[in-house]
Amino acid sequence: MSTLIEDPAIPLVGMNGKRGGKGSNLRSKLYTMRGGQSLNALSGSSEPEKAKRFENVGIRLALRKELYAKRKRICDVSLAMAILGILLMILETELAAAHIISRSDTASILLKMCMTASTVALLIFIFIYHKLGVQLFTVNNSMDDWRLAMTPMRICSALAEMVICMVHPIPGEFYIYWYTTESDGNISDMPVKVPLDVVLSLPMFLRLYLVCRFLMLHSRLYQDASSQSLGALNRIHFNFRFIFKSFMALYPDYFLCVFMISLFIVTSWTLRLCEMYNDAYHARVHGNFLNSMWLIAVSFLTVGYGDIVPNSYCGRGIAVLTGIMGTGCTALIVAVLARKLELSQAEKYVHNFVREIELGGRLKTEAANVVKCGWKLYKYHRIQNKTKEEERKVLQLQTKLLHSIYNIRELKNRRRRLTDNAVTLVEINKAQNETTRAVTAIRSGQAHLEERLAGVEATLALVYQKLCALHGEPAPYCQPPLTHQSRQDSKGQDHISSFLSIDRMDRLVSRGGDAAFKAHAVTGHGARSDRGTLIHTVGYIFGVAFETVVGLARSQDTSRLSDSSSIWMSRPL
Repeated sequence: MSTLIEDPAIPLVGMNGKRGGKGSNLRSKLYTMRGGQSLNALSGSSEPEKAKRFENVGIRLALRKELYAKRKRICDVSLAMAILGILLMILETELAAAHIISRSDTASILLKMCMTASTVALLIFIFIYHKLGVQLFTVNNSMDDWRLAMTPMRICSALAEMVICMVHPIPGEFYIYWYTTESDGNISDMPVKVPLDVVLSLPMFLRLYLVCRFLMLHSRLYQDASSQSLGALNRIHFNFRFIFKSFMALYPDYFLCVFMISLFIVTSWTLRLCEMYNDAYHARVHGNFLNSMWLIAVSFLTVGYGDIVPNSYCGRGIAVLTGIMGTGCTALIVAVLARKLELSQAEKYVHNFVREIELGGRLKTEAANVVKCGWKLYKYHRIQNKTKEEERKVLQLQTKLLHSIYNIRELKNRRRRLTDNAVTLVEINKAQNETTRAVTAIRSGQAHLEERLAGVEATLALVYQKLCALHGEPAPYCQPPLTHQSRQDSKGQDHISSFLSIDRMDRLVSRGGDAAFKAHAVTGHGARSDRGTLIHTVGYIFGVAFETVVGLARSQDTSRLSDSSSIWMSRPL
């Protein structure tokens, strides 16, 4: 019975952007039989079988990489089509406003047909972009049916983009009528005839939202796989809002300058387009592009001189939007300048150090003035009959002394405030991190020390057992000493088997024939709780060694060895 295996020729990660070969027909080569037969040949089906559920992680990563590359290229082409349509619209509007061509001429119709073609191409590319987004969603979530990815939010977003991008001036000459306001603020009685292209041209600037998508897809943060992994681990979505914050953190001045200049030019041109079809006077005033720029600048800065005002509702709406955008940009500029003018951490340390030295020197000077004035006042107070000159000097010295005392208090307050301002959240976080590292190092050292103590105890127990085995001690008397963990578990209990027991010492003394050793053993047993387990371990080892020496040398010189051992064991341990 044959089994399914994966083809080893399929790349695990990526296709390196190549067409054809092994990466072109990735799904058809996904699974093969051991005998070279495919799944379709085995089942007898002529249609290629979908094996999505059998795909591994490498195939999904390869498809994901290819879809990301396609979507980025589609976004680039969409932005190019959008900008092309806007440029054609501006060209046709300026030529018609300058009366070089009329809206019914062939040149105007050709330009509008080119705008229509670019708009149709833009709509097609936007549809392809959202289709790739759906495919990417299905690949990331291992879905077999693309309809599962069609959420209401995704559908509404795609429809909104299609509606925004399909608005453009249509070929032909069409007019509408709207009312304007007079110089005294009253609405004019006669409506103004305005080309329909004005209403259809203004929404075309909404296509510039594709610039935001272009910046997001071409951002290094969005393309880097490590950044994507970190974002996924920290639950951060790499959308335009995150990219915008990153740009504002890295290049705030450059980003704000480009945004403000672009906004200034676009709003000036749209205001001029709305106001150039009023009466003769206002058309002449607003027909000048410099006057429109002046009105936009005044509205952007929320100054409002009132020398030039918009007369149509379209122009007033643009002025209101300009004022709102100007308020937000002004707040951003103030925030950026405040951050730029703020001292860095190193600069703050240097500044605080210099100020501390300066305040310390002034404090010493004022303290010296206090001592000097006090000494002079003491000398003058000892004079019995003072002259007027001496009384005047006493008054001056008292005034100077009071000023010096006041300056000392003020300097101390300044030093205290300087110290308080020097401690910020950064220093607190740094101190907390250092404390955490120190505590971790102490705990690690403690654990290492406990391991070494356990090793020493195990070694002593092994030595004890070997010594017992060497002398052939019975099993009840050959018990290893208590370890550190055993002592902790049995704290407060009376152990029957101790390390140096009286019975053990009696047997050792009976073999060695030394009464002094017995007395020493009794003394050692009584002081066991005070001297610790390690001392008794060493004493026991010495006792076993003594027993060995006695057993070996008893046949040679028992009396001499017994006397020397008595003298040695009578020494305090």
